Amino acid sequence: MTISQILGGAATLLVIAGYMPQISHLIRERCAAGISIPAFSLWMAASALFLIHAVLIDDAVFVVAQSINLGAGGIIVTLCRTYEGQLCPLHAKPSPARRRR
Repeated sequence: MTISQILGGAATLLVIAGYMPQISHLIRERCAAGISIPAFSLWMAASALFLIHAVLIDDAVFVVAQSINLGAGGIIVTLCRTYEGQLCPLHAKPSPARRRR
């Protein structure tokens, strides 16, 4: 493995770590509060284009990373649509700023 591949692998692990809290919260709490479906849909479109690019240039690290981005985005959008309008106890409580109004 080259240093470039090691760095790419480490970055891919960070991508996975970044998605896990969001996906975990959606699954455990069935709460989609504050998640923008249009934003994640755009992110998925960008990931799909990057994935095609990565395949065309035969870059394995980016193929894996963009596959993960596309898959995680798809999971998030699907769960958000499934749990749309549902709030967990944390998000159902009014924030201090909202209580003062």
